[in-house]
Amino acid sequence: MTAPPASFSARTVLPSLPLAALAALLLPGPASAQPGANPTVSWTLAPATRAPLHPGDRVRLVLQGTVREGWHVYAFKQKENGPTPLKVSLEAGDVALADGAPSGSAPILAHDPAFNLDTPYYTRTFAISVPVRLKPHAAAGRQQLPVSVRFQTCNGATCEPPKTLHLTAAVDVAPRG
Repeated sequence: MTAPPASFSARTVLPSLPLAALAALLLPGPASAQPGANPTVSWTLAPATRAPLHPGDRVRLVLQGTVREGWHVYAFKQKENGPTPLKVSLEAGDVALADGAPSGSAPILAHDPAFNLDTPYYTRTFAISVPVRLKPHAAAGRQQLPVSVRFQTCNGATCEPPKTLHLTAAVDVAPRG
């Protein structure tokens, strides 16, 4: 068997692959809420109640973050020239409007060597409350409430670039009447 030429393309290799192997290369893998094989934080979003809601009702969405050991997520308020603060917002849509500012668990306040500042951040598991109000003309049935989460994580030696995730929470809207 001879070695392939110093420069070769996928065109020369792919035709010799069995069809199943070729399909495995082309099909996407499982979806996840945060890209990457080993995320520094994972997120869940759900309404605080599972009861059917009515147009005009208030509901609280609960965003939970679980931070990998040794890492932290920066909290809402940060000093100038510090890390990217956590930002949680309801995205525009036909179903609901923001009904106040998100609030969360009390963060830890400690010196962060990555920024040489005292910074508030979260470790382990923390929760953020996102208050929303259904619009008066929200359609009946299962509706999705989209939320954006912008955050940055560090571990004291290295920081990941800020990321924005788009999550949704499903709510059941009862018919008007």
